[in-house]
Order: sequence, then structure tokens, then C-alpha cells
Amino acid sequence: MATQRQHGAGTLYRRNGRGNWLARWFDSTGRRQEKSTRTTDKRVAERILAKRIADTALRRSGVVDARADRNVEASQKPLSEHLADWLKGLVAKGVTPKQVSLLETRVQALLVATNAEWITDLSASAVQEAIGDIHTAGQSLQTCQHYLRAVKQFSRWLTRDGRAQYDVLAHLTGYNVQAEPRRERRPLNADELATLVATTETAPVWRGMSGPDRAALYRLASGTGFRVSELASLTPESFHLDDNPPAVTLQAAYSKRRREDRQPIHPTLATFLRGWLADRPKGEPVFRLPDKTAAMVRMDLQAAREQWLAASTTPQEQKVRQESTFLAAEDDAGWVVDFHALRVTYITMLVKGGAPVKVAQELARHSTPVLTLNIYTRLGIHDLAGALDTLPDLSGSPKLATKIS
Repeated sequence: MATQRQHGAGTLYRRNGRGNWLARWFDSTGRRQEKSTRTTDKRVAERILAKRIADTALRRSGVVDARADRNVEASQKPLSEHLADWLKGLVAKGVTPKQVSLLETRVQALLVATNAEWITDLSASAVQEAIGDIHTAGQSLQTCQHYLRAVKQFSRWLTRDGRAQYDVLAHLTGYNVQAEPRRERRPLNADELATLVATTETAPVWRGMSGPDRAALYRLASGTGFRVSELASLTPESFHLDDNPPAVTLQAAYSKRRREDRQPIHPTLATFLRGWLADRPKGEPVFRLPDKTAAMVRMDLQAAREQWLAASTTPQEQKVRQESTFLAAEDDAGWVVDFHALRVTYITMLVKGGAPVKVAQELARHSTPVLTLNIYTRLGIHDLAGALDTLPDLSGSPKLATKIS
């Protein structure tokens, strides 16, 4: 039976008239609370309830900050549980499973490396040292930057969600990734690309993927600029080959910029795809991509180069071809070819073909033209020299202008 008390003073009761007294009251937010006083002594139970009512009044009046209570409560919860809550929130916001998995891996690795099990264990110096160890172990500054961004994002969320009093990692700054030498991807030229596709057409199966399917993959990658994960998401329904212009649709869940992309393609590519897709089951991925796509491209590239070298008709021609970097996985400047190099090839060919910067940016699906030009476009010395043809000829004896233009 419940003990009658004055309005606002809460209620004390025992179930079936036995055991510890239970206290029931409304907290500062107006929500009903019910907890055991852990005592059978009614006088002690009344004092406990009175204290809880008094604490509620202080919080309601603002004398005590209720947020501090949430901080204390959160501090008693393992970081692993907070991490799980954060990841669930990202999924609810529509972040792709792949990105969520990457963030979880990076943050979890740093929490383990810093022995951080509770919110109070998070330390800026410890995180900085752990990321330094990652760099020392051979990872690039770009990779270190990814780890730092992930853990800072998590720490920021802890604060914004009222779980931490302040963001202990807020002052950590990023790395100057431009200062570190990195392996640049090189674009294939038109002849290299044509040779790669032609020789791969008749190549044997590699890790479950036939030569013709790999050749189709290279055609599509260099004809759309799609990334590996984007290509893997395509089904026959993604292709609109009879439209004007023909196009391939990429669903928002698989696009890096999180929106549906409708990518126009060249009519000749559409003609090829129309026949290649004829027997593909609807609703199923058109490509069954193996792991290590970079190794796959380099294997087919090497096979294409060997066939090209074997086609030499004279010793002199053989020598010239041996010394060239045609179809080489790495050129004299150290630029390399991997699967993503096919995207670089696509964008570079757009620019070389005279596409305006804005058009190249849209087709590359970049947020800024700086990324299109500075990171992906690879123009050689001959390309740059060709641009000089637009300059006036000032050799000899220039004539005086006769009119204002």
C-alpha cells in the first residue's frame, strides 16, 4: 500500500506490503522516476525520497545543471557502448555501411592503442602519440589524417550529445599531407587503353572473373570515371542505353557524394554494352569483382605489354619498345597504374579533349574544380607545350597595330 504524501512530495510504497520501500517522484524534466530506497525502514526511506525531491527542485530552478548529471551518467558507461550508439546514429543519417565500418575500425583502433575504456580516459596527447605510431609503422600522412578525423568526429559527438563536458580532442590539428611524397597515379593514353582492352578480351579467367568481363569493366571504368565500389553496385537496370544521350545511373547509396548520379556515356560504349548486357540477369550485379583489383589491372597490363613487345618486327624496334614505358605499371617519374588510374584516365582525357573545367568537374562528380584539376588531371610536358600555340608570334619584326581590337 502506498503512503499518502502532500502534492509534489512523491510517493513511498511497498509491493505486497513487504520488502524495501520504493520511491516514486517526477524529475526536473517532468518524467516519472521510480527507484528502490534499498531500505525497509520507513523513516530512512522518507529522508531518501525527500533528498531526491529537493535535488529535483534545485535542478528545476537552475541551481544545479542537469547536464552535469548526464555527464556523470555517461562517464559510468564504457566507451565501447558510446561508440556503438554513435555508429547507430550514423546509420540512421544514411551514412553508407562501408563508411560506418571504416570509422568504427579507425576509432576502435585508437581507443585500444590509448587504453581508453571510459570517456575520462580520452586524452589528446595519447591519441596524438597513437597516430604517430601509425605513421612510424609505415602508413602515410593521408592515412593518419583519416584516423584523426574519425576520432575527432566521435569526440565531437560525445560533447554535442551531452555525454562529455567538453571536447578534449578539439585542439588537435590535421597533418600537412601535401608535404609528404606520395605515389601518383598516371593516366593511360588512348593507345595504351585500347591495347589493354583488346588483349584482356582473350585473357584467361582470374579469380573467377573472365577476360571479356574484365575488358568490359575497363571499358566502363574509363568511360564513366566510376570507382570500384560504384561499378560493383551496377545492375542491368542501371543502364539506360536507348536514352538520348545514353547513360548509367548510380544509386545514392553507392555514390560518394550521396545522391543519385546519372552519368552520360559515349554512344559507342552504349552500343558495346547493349550486346554485353543481353544475357545478364535482372536485379543482379553485372560485375562480380574479385579482391585486389589493382593487382588485376597490373596483371592484365603486364600481359598487354608482353604481347606488344612480342609484336616487334625488328631488333631496333624491339629495343625502342623495351626502353619505353608504354603499358608499364610504373613510369620513369614513379607514377603508377592501379584500378583508380582508370578514373584518372577518364578525367584527364576529358580535359585533353577540350572539355571546359565546369563540364569536367560535373562529369568527374567533384565538389570543386580544384580537385578535378590539381589532383586528378595529369598533363604531360607535350600537352602543356601544345597550349602555347594560342600565344601570338612575336618573332622577327612585329608590325605596329593599325586599329584597336
